[in-house]
Amino acid sequence: MAAPCSKQRANSRGVVLVADDDPVMRLLMLEMLEGVNLDAIEAEDGAQAVKVARDCSPDLILMDVEMPRMDGFAACRAIRDLENGASVPIVMVTGGDDLDAVTNAYEAGATDFVSKPINWPILGHRVLYVLRASDAIVRLRIADAQNRAVLAAIPDTFFRMNGGGIYLDYEPGRTGSRRENPGRERPGESEAVAADECVGKHISEVLPREIAERMLEQVEVALRIQQVRSVEYELIRFGQAQHFEARLVATGPNEVLGLVRDISERKRAEEQIRRLAYCDSLTGIPNRQAFLEMLERELQRSKIGNKKFAVLFMDLDAFKRINDTLGHNVGDQLLQQVSDRLRETIRPSDLLSRGDSLTRDGEPRQSTNLARLGGDEFTILIPDLDRVEHALNVAHRVKDAMRRPFIIEGNEIFVTASIGISLFPEDGDDCNSLLKYADTAMYHAKNCGKNNAKLYSSSLTMQIMSHVKLEVGLRKALQNDELYLLYQPQLDVRSSEIVGVEALVRWRHAERGVVSPTEFIPLAEETGLIVPIGEWVLRTACSQARAWQKLTRRSVRMAVNLSAKQFKDENLSQIVLSALHDTGLDPRLLELELTEGTLMDDAKATMATLEQLRGIGVYLSIDDFGTGYSSMNYLKRFDVRALKIDRSFISGLPQDSENAAITRAIIAMAHGLKMVVVAEGVETGEQLVLLEEYGCDLVQGFYLGRPAPADTVTGMLQSLWVPVGAK
Repeated sequence: MAAPCSKQRANSRGVVLVADDDPVMRLLMLEMLEGVNLDAIEAEDGAQAVKVARDCSPDLILMDVEMPRMDGFAACRAIRDLENGASVPIVMVTGGDDLDAVTNAYEAGATDFVSKPINWPILGHRVLYVLRASDAIVRLRIADAQNRAVLAAIPDTFFRMNGGGIYLDYEPGRTGSRRENPGRERPGESEAVAADECVGKHISEVLPREIAERMLEQVEVALRIQQVRSVEYELIRFGQAQHFEARLVATGPNEVLGLVRDISERKRAEEQIRRLAYCDSLTGIPNRQAFLEMLERELQRSKIGNKKFAVLFMDLDAFKRINDTLGHNVGDQLLQQVSDRLRETIRPSDLLSRGDSLTRDGEPRQSTNLARLGGDEFTILIPDLDRVEHALNVAHRVKDAMRRPFIIEGNEIFVTASIGISLFPEDGDDCNSLLKYADTAMYHAKNCGKNNAKLYSSSLTMQIMSHVKLEVGLRKALQNDELYLLYQPQLDVRSSEIVGVEALVRWRHAERGVVSPTEFIPLAEETGLIVPIGEWVLRTACSQARAWQKLTRRSVRMAVNLSAKQFKDENLSQIVLSALHDTGLDPRLLELELTEGTLMDDAKATMATLEQLRGIGVYLSIDDFGTGYSSMNYLKRFDVRALKIDRSFISGLPQDSENAAITRAIIAMAHGLKMVVVAEGVETGEQLVLLEEYGCDLVQGFYLGRPAPADTVTGMLQSLWVPVGAK
């Protein structure tokens, strides 16, 4: 008997109806189906097979030809007549050489057949194949039905037209809203025109003449080359523009089939995409891509017309500081106000090319010569340049406008701008060069003090190339052992004993020779290379100090400068501890020099870092005192051990009375805070005498000893050795 359908449908496995009057054959088929992971229901004869097929809707039927009550052929025909049996695959089991049975099976509606004796493993695979094929056919039928539904719902208009432009047939789109009306709508008309208003008429009677002519041109091309052609056109309907696309395909030697689609939504989307692609989302002005394309067009126009133009590249000075201190929201508002002010400041005559100031319709053309490249960078194109002074005047006008305060959230914010200018054709004849050179000139303006405007010159490129080459060399300097240290002694004023030395890094370039520290130290700061270089200096200096201690049996303090980047490095304490541990130097013999600017940049963080360094036991001092800015309150809280007076105050002594007064005041203040005072840049005996009179503790300078290699200082230490107890 057949198994219950609900039980067989409890899982997702395929269900096969096995119809055979031989129970042994049914059992073998059930085992075969189980082996290929299929469920089975049974029928003992043809009549029962029809009933089970109607009630259970199996996925496939295996049916023997010879069965009582109703044979397989009759059962197959009966199943095909069922509402749910038209598409179910039926595999008939026939005798070995019974060709008539095979023919009758196909005529009865069978999908496939198998012959006895049955190869059971092959049958299992064959059943699976038939199931897959049946599933594919079902999916194809579904897809075909869906495609037919889609085609029926297409709102496009179809028409047939002969080569002379006469409408032969016309079928408006199937939609309740107005779609393509190839004719001119009458006021109040709400539906597409009827077929009888177009059929038999010439296209020029239905469409505006210009559009009709373009359409006829493409009809001729489609007939000639037998390929699909398309025409886009615009119709003004009820005061609004609607866009259409007509696709034309030849269907005969003198006839085309046309499909017309309303593409107004697509055009609006394209315009939105174009706006997003070419418009800066923050400021609403053109972006980098729009500016580059506009610059390319202006370049070609100027080449043809033998004209000149200028590219202005503007960058806000210290904009990062505003973002970091006031937040990115304030920074964004500032950029928006900057773009508004630029639009207000630049006159139309600065931006519009002569002859291009009007659109086709006679309306003023909106200029795209102003753009935001990204961040705080803006560019301005000045076409038809008669004189260079005109570009400079625009730059100075912009610069002055940027200096006026910006009001954001009730607060006044002040910024300045640096501007670089490149000229066509003097500075370059391609877009990339002109933009790059304007950028180069802008950085030159920043290097000249910011709030400036500079013209590009070829010497700037040479400077930049030299700068880049120097940076590459500096990156290799450490691994190539090109860096070395010189040491300048520090003397106790009262005893004339060498009590310390300052380590000074130098660079012997493989090609240029010795490079001035005033040239490569700022570069190291800018690129961040000062951190690994500073660590190398620290380790080398500590190692040398320990070597002198062993050789001379004297405790000479080694002073090492710390840059701002090193001081802010979160690993500074570990680096110092590692250098002291690896070299065996007493922490009290290591002096770390910091500038006022470094200490005052972030007082809270400075306090924490100084506390860590004091915990290590190193000696801390303020270098170049008097050239920065210091709070007396913080100076006391920083609790540093020494203060070094900058050489600019010492150089004028004793003649400069003002420097003398400042020097005396610094010494008195430092002593009041229980700090040791070191005077840098002592170059004459008179200066030394005056500093001794003022009570200065330590001195260093060319008069006492120039920076020298370690061997030279070793000799000085050995010859000037004075026992500590003899002071």
